Amino acid sequence: MSRTAKALVAGSVALLAAACAQAQSATAPVAQTVTSATATTTVVPPKPAPPTVAEAQQILHDLGYQARGVNGTLDDETKHAIVAFQKVQGLLRTGVIDDATATALRSPSPKTIKPQHATAGTHLEVDIAHQVDYTVVDGAVNRIYDVSTGDNTGDRVTPLGDFHVYYQINFWEYAPLGRLYRPSYITTTGIAVHGGEDVAPVPASNGCVRMTDQSIDDVYPLLHPGAEVLIF
Repeated sequence: MSRTAKALVAGSVALLAAACAQAQSATAPVAQTVTSATATTTVVPPKPAPPTVAEAQQILHDLGYQARGVNGTLDDETKHAIVAFQKVQGLLRTGVIDDATATALRSPSPKTIKPQHATAGTHLEVDIAHQVDYTVVDGAVNRIYDVSTGDNTGDRVTPLGDFHVYYQINFWEYAPLGRLYRPSYITTTGIAVHGGEDVAPVPASNGCVRMTDQSIDDVYPLLHPGAEVLIF
């Protein structure tokens, strides 16, 4: 083979080797990127467990709701305390500790209630929009309760205004529209704060302010004749 031929062969081999090296270098970053992308994972922290019933009862009690005690039992009063809390927080009124309620219970700053009348002494305020009422002692909210007021069908309306208790019945009363437990009457037309009937999570009464029987046992001694009941 002549020197010229050998030079041509050597040059071809060199060009082929360079091309192969270039191809390898061009494909290597793609493989590295895919490998890197494949290896990248997003770690999602596990969702915290909701409060236990006992924990929820303690939180609700500390916040001023009608939870009766820390016994770990989801009894009716605890359910009503949860509903009252959900009403104030603007949550679905389920009566159970769902995710949104658990988050609100654990919040360092849940929504609170400010009294309309920050006066000395004790009175009751009924918040129609939130369907709760609460006792106010010397200008501070003391205890918050689940209530159901008039459903606004026909004359089934809870009147708004600043009322005062004018008489009470300290036992069961069998009234034309239902059986009332320890009613405290605030109008001459039969509007009272009472127990004895279902407390729905929505307005459902004939116009009275319905509370659970145990809640009535709390507030009845406070609603003596002359006591203020503000409905707004």
